[in-house]
Amino acid sequence: MGLRSKILLLLFVLLVVPLSILGSGGYWLLKNKFHADALEDQYAITSRISTSAQFELSRNQAYVDLLAGSSALMLSLQRYTDAPAAASASAINAVLEESLALNFDIVAAAAYDRDGLLIEASQVRTAQYQDVFPFKKTFDASAWKAKQLSYQLLEVMDNSSLFLVMRPIAGPDNQVLGYLGLHISTLALTRAIEGRLLANMQLFYCDDAGKILAQSQPLAFDQVPADAMEQLATAAPEAKFVELTLEGKTYQLTLQPVGVSIWLGSLVDIEKRLQNIRRIISTALVVTAILVTLVSFFLYFQLARMVIRPLDHLNRATRKISAGEYLPDIAITSSDEIGELAASFRTMGSRLKESNDRVTQLAFFDPLTKLPNRETLRRSLAQMIEVAARNNSLLSVLFIDLDDFKKVNDRLGHAAGDQLLVVIGERLSDSLRSGDLVVGSPDRETDEGGLMISRRGGDEFNAILNNLKSARDIALIAERLITDINEPVILDDSPVSVGASIGIAIYPFDGADADTLLRNADLAMYEAKSLGKNKYYLFTEAINSQVHERLELEQRIASGLKRSEFELYFQPKITLASRSIAGFEALIRWRDPASGLVSPVDFIPLAEESQLIHDIGRWVIAEAFHHIREWDEMLPASIRIAINVSARQMVQESFAENFISLASQFRIPLSRLEIELTETSILTDELLVKRHLQKLRAVGVKISLDDFGTGYSSLTFLRNLPIDAVKIDRSFTAQLGSNSQSTAIVASLLDLCRRLSLTTVAEGIETQAQLDYLTAQGCGEGQGYYFAKPMPAEEMLEFLRSPEYLSM
Repeated sequence: MGLRSKILLLLFVLLVVPLSILGSGGYWLLKNKFHADALEDQYAITSRISTSAQFELSRNQAYVDLLAGSSALMLSLQRYTDAPAAASASAINAVLEESLALNFDIVAAAAYDRDGLLIEASQVRTAQYQDVFPFKKTFDASAWKAKQLSYQLLEVMDNSSLFLVMRPIAGPDNQVLGYLGLHISTLALTRAIEGRLLANMQLFYCDDAGKILAQSQPLAFDQVPADAMEQLATAAPEAKFVELTLEGKTYQLTLQPVGVSIWLGSLVDIEKRLQNIRRIISTALVVTAILVTLVSFFLYFQLARMVIRPLDHLNRATRKISAGEYLPDIAITSSDEIGELAASFRTMGSRLKESNDRVTQLAFFDPLTKLPNRETLRRSLAQMIEVAARNNSLLSVLFIDLDDFKKVNDRLGHAAGDQLLVVIGERLSDSLRSGDLVVGSPDRETDEGGLMISRRGGDEFNAILNNLKSARDIALIAERLITDINEPVILDDSPVSVGASIGIAIYPFDGADADTLLRNADLAMYEAKSLGKNKYYLFTEAINSQVHERLELEQRIASGLKRSEFELYFQPKITLASRSIAGFEALIRWRDPASGLVSPVDFIPLAEESQLIHDIGRWVIAEAFHHIREWDEMLPASIRIAINVSARQMVQESFAENFISLASQFRIPLSRLEIELTETSILTDELLVKRHLQKLRAVGVKISLDDFGTGYSSLTFLRNLPIDAVKIDRSFTAQLGSNSQSTAIVASLLDLCRRLSLTTVAEGIETQAQLDYLTAQGCGEGQGYYFAKPMPAEEMLEFLRSPEYLSM
């Protein structure tokens, strides 16, 4: 189990367990509290209702006493008692009817003589009580006297009840003259409970037997169980409640007496009340759980920030140290124990690195020059061969042996010889191109494009060059190394110079494994020594000859620029519709003293590879500007001079600015200039080329896309680039009429350019048929031997003055 899981589990135990205990305890406390509050509420509510009921009973009792003591009723009964036959009952009836009018709770009233015989009865106020009347003719007055009953509860119908009140009427001598019988409605009592919708509480009246007299809501029983009545009758005053279980539900029952044989009861559904408690507890627990969760996450993130993340960081640092990265970035700066642990890790990594560097230096590096040793060279070469195989690139092994080193040892001693070896090792390392790498570990894959220098032993060194494009690049590096080694070294206050013989083996031509390449480089080095020392030699003779030829040609081109062996030729461009001169294209020619006139096809590609194209390009532009300035007054205003620009020139950051600035220096109008570039020039860096073209076009320079149709993105260029003209490649022009596909392509190109408002120039026109077809198809301009071959500058002026070309 991880540290995060353990912390989460600990937080769960520390927070959830107390929460469970708190919830259980809170539920028990609230349950008891609610139970006590419920009982207290029951007593409070029933006490108020009981007081109201007792007031009603007392009021009726007082009215009965008032009516029974009425002098009118007493005199009426006195007369009736003294002379029953002569007395009229109308006076008694008037008193009874008056009693009904004064108290609406009295349903009926009757007067009886002293023997219980009915004298007179009132009309029944309510129809539902008709079955109670007429009163009995007689009643047992002695029984009433014996029991001394003043109230009797009668059931009328439909579970309705009446109070029967019998009161004696006494004369002046306190002799009983008769009895007053009243039937009083219980509605005054039931009104106090009916319609009371109390939460989880029901109210009712019952008699001594538990029979329900009235209820606020339908009850779960029709009669209070006898055992409950018995418990409540014998219970102490402070414990007048019992719990009932009816149909699986538990109720709390209380009873309070409100009058003779009348009890006020309350019934509480304990389960519903407990549900409320549980709902409150559940809500409280949910809120608490949310708070606990938030607190837990806060605590967890704090622990993660202060403990877990630093430990993870140290764990990753440990893995890096174990993998050989001894100084990982440990960004822990706290002043606590973890910060001290991080400082210890940094110290440990630093010491391990020092120890590993010492071991590596002894195992894989030459102790004198600090360069990789022979074993490191072998391992690294195997890795670099794999990289070259993946990238399908060239790899070269150079075997370097110092010439006449033994003479230095013999003349100045071995200490001076060792010092010379150290200096030579440093020079070899410093001679690396920008971005190259001296490999420092045999287990580390050399950077693609890197170069490794190692000391093989004695006065022998090796260099490994990876990801090279041609054998020419390898030869240039070998030449640079020889030049650097030849520089004098001051030993014992004396300048000492040594040469170097370098053998070169190239993968995959001269071997597919490290041992074969090293052996062949060694053989090539001995061949270089046999040729007179201080030279390099390529193991493959064919490559060796080719490289030498290309290097010799480069040197001749550079010398030719210095000796002014280059000149510009001009080929006219003709407007086909009018056969007039539209302009001239400036073409470079090399008049080599040894080979004669050399075609650009033979030296321009080499110049592109060797960076000489920049020198040639600058010369062409400057020479063309010189001629334009010289001919400005002789050239018609409409004639432009087109200059070819190479891909390497176009990707120079300030090409457009330099071009415009140079034209300004020669004081020639930019409207006379036209730049021709190929699709290859655009593909090199389309955004930069587009920016150059926009700047040139903005100042009046015309832009032409040369050799159109031979590339891969021509249509895209037509849409996206600011160009004025399109030159159809001579390979299409030459097949007009003889190749239906080429003819269709030319027709389509002409139509497309016409729709895009671009001028079209057909290259390589050599026959009348080609000229007629292009003219008929609406081609704007033409260029080719049919009109004129490229000519020197002085012939161009003569051609311009001569109208013979118009008759072609």
